[in-house]
Amino acid sequence: MNGKRFSEQRPGLRRWLTGVLLWTASIAGPAAAQPVSGPGDGPPPVPPPTSKIDSGVVPASCSTCGGGLVGPYTCGVSGCWDGCNGTCYPGRKPCDCCDVPNNCIGRMFYGVYQCICCPDPCYEPHWNALADAAYFVDAPRPVTQMKFRYDHVWHYPFPDKAELLWPRADGMGKYVKNSAMALPDERSVSYRDFYLINETAIDRFGMSIAVPYRQMSTETEAIFPGASGLGDLIIGTKSLLIDCELLQFSFAFNTFVPTGNFTKGLGTGHVSLEPALLLALKVTPTLYLQSELAYRFPLGGDNQYQGPAFHYHMSLNQLLWNCGCDLKLIGTAELSGWEITGGAYTDPATGTPLSAKSVGDVLSLGPGLRFVVCDKLDFGAAMMFAVTHQSMGDEYLRVELRWRF
Repeated sequence: MNGKRFSEQRPGLRRWLTGVLLWTASIAGPAAAQPVSGPGDGPPPVPPPTSKIDSGVVPASCSTCGGGLVGPYTCGVSGCWDGCNGTCYPGRKPCDCCDVPNNCIGRMFYGVYQCICCPDPCYEPHWNALADAAYFVDAPRPVTQMKFRYDHVWHYPFPDKAELLWPRADGMGKYVKNSAMALPDERSVSYRDFYLINETAIDRFGMSIAVPYRQMSTETEAIFPGASGLGDLIIGTKSLLIDCELLQFSFAFNTFVPTGNFTKGLGTGHVSLEPALLLALKVTPTLYLQSELAYRFPLGGDNQYQGPAFHYHMSLNQLLWNCGCDLKLIGTAELSGWEITGGAYTDPATGTPLSAKSVGDVLSLGPGLRFVVCDKLDFGAAMMFAVTHQSMGDEYLRVELRWRF
């Protein structure tokens, strides 16, 4: 009787046990269904990787110029904008729309065209010692560095001309009336500047601060014994506009802040602004042309004496000797030119103001040497000598030590 009842209840028990097992499996998930490997079974099999195809990927090159794609540009023969005319460059916009000239000047302009319209994707921007070797020309590439500079200028004639070095010095200026700067008999001055220059750069933009300490002396020390102290602060910015293997081109802007004591000849007593264009051109693998074109104009100076000045500088930087890539000796041949386009200066004989335009063009030439260590440290010196009757100093010595980090 009891055995019969138990056999009648077995189908219901089996259904109950089956439901419990299914409920447990649903909670454990797929991990519970995987077999547990024993010590000798080895690692579990790894499923084959699945490859994903990005729909935004475009072929970077083609096997021939008869078909396919070069980035978004079709390789064909129908023209500049949809063909590469026989040559394909991986990742590069077609840039073979005109034949390469067979003369030096033409090839240079063709290289500039390539640099602007279709820069080389393989070019890696970097600081180049030959492109930044000049002493009297600023470099176009911003770089984080510290400079220690010493300038010695002998016989700067008419020191108040256009108020570029001194303010009005005839005793009638609003800054120096009845002061020691009233020196109508002073024909020239000499001065020495010690500069600490800090420059910082982020990608293509840089900013610099130059702090000068000036020592001033004159020919008639019995009247003006000289002075020393902080000069005018210079704050500069620089933006690199074009950067390729052939050339670097940038726009710079300097602000001269009147922090020097102008009553002692240590400053101009007014603000000056100076926009500039900077260029470094690769002439040969061992020769660079470095140039600068700038225009300085005053703000807040004496209405009769202050005047703008246009100045330009060029330097040929030649590699003279090297030991591998770490040690380099570079020679420079530099030219500097100034043209004062307004303002006045004090006549040493009569003490009356004369037009600063009569000074005319001012030109200086000179050589220099710079020794570069591992592109981190360099030092050297350069001289400039006036080749015109008027000058911004008959002789100009500059010694410089730079450390990049």
